[in-house]
Formats: sequence, C-alpha cells, structure tokens
Amino acid sequence: MAFFKIKSVWDYCTYDKHFLLLILIFFSILMYIQLSYEDSNSTTAILILLGLEVPLFGYGMLITRDKLNGGIKLPEMKIKEGLIFGLKSTIIFTVFLYVQGLILDFVCSPLNFPEFDLEDMLVDFPETIHTLYSHNPVDTFVFIVLGVILFYVTTFFLEIALARLADTGSIKDAFNLMGIKRDIDAIGWWYYVKEYTGIVLTIVIFAYLVYIVIPIDFINYIWNVFCYMLMFATQFYGIGEVYCTIKEKEKIDSS
Repeated sequence: MAFFKIKSVWDYCTYDKHFLLLILIFFSILMYIQLSYEDSNSTTAILILLGLEVPLFGYGMLITRDKLNGGIKLPEMKIKEGLIFGLKSTIIFTVFLYVQGLILDFVCSPLNFPEFDLEDMLVDFPETIHTLYSHNPVDTFVFIVLGVILFYVTTFFLEIALARLADTGSIKDAFNLMGIKRDIDAIGWWYYVKEYTGIVLTIVIFAYLVYIVIPIDFINYIWNVFCYMLMFATQFYGIGEVYCTIKEKEKIDSS
C-alpha cells in the first residue's frame, strides 16, 4: 500500500522537472528562515515562524484542490489564492490541533507519557522504544491503544476539514462536524484507517531518506529540502486522494 503511495507522490512531484526546481527554491527559502529562527524564543521569531505557516499551508491546500480536480503534477503557485487558503487552513489547523492536544493530553499526562504523535514516534523509533520500555507494561498498553484510537479519529476530522476547505473554500464547511462524520462514514472508518496508515508510512519512509548524507553540503541541503517537500506533498496529496474516494462514493450512493 505504501509503495503505491510513494510512487504516486514521487511521480506527481517530479512530473514537471523545471517547475519542481522552482518549488524547491520556495521550500529552501522557507526552511532557511525556519532554521534561522527556530532556536529563538523572542516574540519576533515566534511571529515569523507562525507567518511561515500561511504560505506553506496555502500551497498544501492548492495541492489538495489540484488532486480533487484530477491534477497530475504540482500546481502553480497562485499567490492570492494561496494566501487566502493559507490563512483559512492555519485557523483550521490551530483549532483542530488544539482540541487534539487536549484530548491526547487527557490520556498521556496521567500515564507520564509525552503527547502522542504517530508520525514522530515512527520517525524517531529508537527514542520511542526507550520511552515505552521506561514505563510499566499496563500503562504502555493503555497509552498505545488509546493513543492510536484518539490520534486517528481526531486526525481524520482534521484532514476531512482541510479537504472540505480545499473543495469549497468555506471555513463553515470545514467546521461542520456532522458533515465530516458523514463523509468518513461514506467510505467506512476501517478503510480510512488503512488509507491514513499508508500516508503515515509513506511520510516516514521519505523522512528516513534524510539520513542519506551527500558529502557536498549544498547538494545535501537541497536533498534534505527535497525529502521534506515529498513528506509535505504526501500529506496534502493524501488528503485529496481520500476525499476523491469519498466524493465518488457519495455520488454513487445518491444516484
């Protein structure tokens, strides 16, 4: 399952080699700014880092919308639409991730575990194993089972909210929780579990490519940017791919 997603994302991102170079420049600039300010706790640095999310999320939404429209390559960078999408999606991310954090903290804090994040745990697997072994088996079992369930459910709602935004441009649609639930019900929760697991595994595999070190610093930096871009594209491409299935299923059911 992950292999086909890797190939789909790779083909999508590398379809237009010349435009890929432009996107890599865009991501290189954003990553350079991020690395320059990420160790600073000043108000200015925090505002700059938050501001980077707007164009980043905006382009992610353009990828999702492009996939919904049957696109086969990275979409053009439309500045106005990207900024509008970026502002709206930043609001959605902030609200849903805040709620997700509260829910997961309810499970993690009493068990003295860090906040559950499946992607981070798989990417930093040695540290994850150490954390799990440092707790008693019962707490570890409860943490894993409840953490996985709550992480998946809350992430499903976040991703469908973003897909709805990409599809309609409406924040109101994105926060329609009953509508989101109907969308997930349309394809089945177990199907979504399989699809999202494939997305996570694809992101993790691309993340491990970063460990391939190229001896020339500049080329190694570009390689890291490319891997990050693949991880980023996988997330938003996957959102569009799943929502395409939902829309097709709903169309069949209504006919």
